[in-house]
Amino acid sequence: MSASETMPRDAADLLVELGCEELPPKSLDALREAFLAAIASGLEKQGLTFDAAGSQGFSTPRRLAALFPGVANRQPDQSQDRRGPALTAAFDAKGKPTAAALGFARSVGLEVAELQRVETEKGGWLFARVEQPGQALDDLIFPILEQALRQLPVPRPMRWHDHEFSFVRPVHWLVVMHGNRVIEGSLLGQSAGHRTRGHRVHSPGPHELPTAASYVEVLQKAYVIADPARRRERIREGLLATDPQVLIDPGLLDEVNNLVEWPVPVACRFEEAFLQVPHVALVASMQDHQKFFPVRDARQSGRVSNRFVAIANLESQDFNAVREGYERVIRPRLADARFFLEQDQKQPLEAYMPTLDRVVFQQKIGTIGDKSRRMAAVSKTLAEILRLDQEAASRAAQLAKCDLLTQMVGEFPELQGLMGQHYAATSGESDAVAAAIGEHYAPAFAGDAVPASDAGRIVSIADRADTLVGIFAAGMRPTGNKDPFALRRAALGLVRILLEAGLDVPLNRVLALAANELSARVEVDPSLLGDVREFIVERLRHYYREQGYGAELISAALSSDWDTLADLDRRLRAIDGFMGQEAAASLAAANKRIGNILKKAEEEFSKKINADRFELGEETALFDEITRLEEEVEPLMARRDYAASLLALSRLKGPVDAFFDAVMVMAEDPALRVNRLALLARLKALFDRIADLSVLG
Repeated sequence: MSASETMPRDAADLLVELGCEELPPKSLDALREAFLAAIASGLEKQGLTFDAAGSQGFSTPRRLAALFPGVANRQPDQSQDRRGPALTAAFDAKGKPTAAALGFARSVGLEVAELQRVETEKGGWLFARVEQPGQALDDLIFPILEQALRQLPVPRPMRWHDHEFSFVRPVHWLVVMHGNRVIEGSLLGQSAGHRTRGHRVHSPGPHELPTAASYVEVLQKAYVIADPARRRERIREGLLATDPQVLIDPGLLDEVNNLVEWPVPVACRFEEAFLQVPHVALVASMQDHQKFFPVRDARQSGRVSNRFVAIANLESQDFNAVREGYERVIRPRLADARFFLEQDQKQPLEAYMPTLDRVVFQQKIGTIGDKSRRMAAVSKTLAEILRLDQEAASRAAQLAKCDLLTQMVGEFPELQGLMGQHYAATSGESDAVAAAIGEHYAPAFAGDAVPASDAGRIVSIADRADTLVGIFAAGMRPTGNKDPFALRRAALGLVRILLEAGLDVPLNRVLALAANELSARVEVDPSLLGDVREFIVERLRHYYREQGYGAELISAALSSDWDTLADLDRRLRAIDGFMGQEAAASLAAANKRIGNILKKAEEEFSKKINADRFELGEETALFDEITRLEEEVEPLMARRDYAASLLALSRLKGPVDAFFDAVMVMAEDPALRVNRLALLARLKALFDRIADLSVLG
């Protein structure tokens, strides 16, 4: 049965449109989804049925809209059972109604004689069934919309005219329609109507909407594609049709989609002389500053050509003039980039190093020059530990922040690191040093790759460790949503590099190296390093949860005696594989039981076991199997083969089950009791060398 067949006969499509001045393109998608969700939530709370699956949000630079199919004209009528006072309290000795009975009758709109009586196990009571008619959509919709607007993620609302209210941008028209009729009311200074507006140039309007369902069709004829997904796909197809070599950045595509209502691609060019500007600067000039789509050079891998594609917001009768306008706009940006490049390259990259001492990173932990020297020292030691190129790592760390002082990065901050790589290469630095400078900010965002080179990974680790320990020591650790130094991102980046590169360096050692270099400027208490470690571990938990691991599984691995993240990762994967085996659930439950027994044990006991005190064969069998497995597992643990170790320990299922079936651990005889506790402690210690399985029981 279709959704329309299940709708009430008085149901119709509900359309809400707010017409605004140009909305912020980077926030528009979030505003649209929040607008749709908030109105839907309001309808549901009021019991107004509608087709939730068919509901859709619309947005263009000048409008936010939502269409809900099959919205009921009113709430369903409701019956409410009300129990009044007990009969003993409702009537006096002469059978006359008391104030309690009269008050209850008034509250339900009836006479006392019209009230019903009901008998229960606790006696008789007055009772009334109140029929409450449902409220009309017309009476409910504007309070719903007002509440929806209050819930929108608007960081900086605007005021206009002399209105007391505010919104993300001034509102110029309002449509609220149910089927073919307007629901009268006002919002944000506008009275609801049935007229929308089309494209500013091609068909400004107003345009009458005969029904709510005609919204998309009417706007299409007015040169407005209201559906953002359809508009985005039209832009993507137009770009590829214009030039198959076009580079389509998803973020830029989303932003441009929210800048136009009727997208039309325009093929453009710039002078080939500008191709001497580094690739990354050309891309930044076109994408980030002008919202143009670069075109790759098919002859040179990794380079852009002197072509680009712009997206116009109209169909011009003189496309040459439009194209020339876009080309005229990009030319000064590229000329600036070329000028900055020429100025920056008048001196080698290392010449910027002394000036880093004039730029404060954080008042308590010093300048960027101080940070660079600390990074260099930590990088050299890390490279030594990992048996990698110490000189390349140290040199890259020294130069990593120098490009922050160049004119190019001053104009294009998003090129930090990348321009440093270019300037390092042109200054005669080695390929390893240049690559490490270019990579050391990675991963810069979710989904970004970790550095590919050894030196790049080391410098990135040193940079993040210095920031984490330094900012914690300066007393500026993140609180709530406030994280001005992006420590959460730094911690997650550190986790990803250590894990994904499989670097076997202890996390505590990394933090200690950073703390040692910082000690000349700020005191780093050992307990503070524990706080930093826990902060990083919390990011680690998030990372593994996003990889699909359960919270208990992660806790089991983290509870082990791991030192490096690579070691922790091997433990986690081994436990994950082990939990799929038949013996796993039983042994996890046994570990939990053992843990509880040991925690509750009041007396002290040693780990030394006296086999002569065993009274039952199940004790002896478990002890013998533990002894055999300790010898078998030792070489496996030495080479960190946790999967094989757990496979061997799975043989304990039988002896453990038999032990708990036959043996009373907390025996009355103290000597017998402590001996059995020592046996269980030794059993748990065998598992705990890999992970704390008790949290999985």
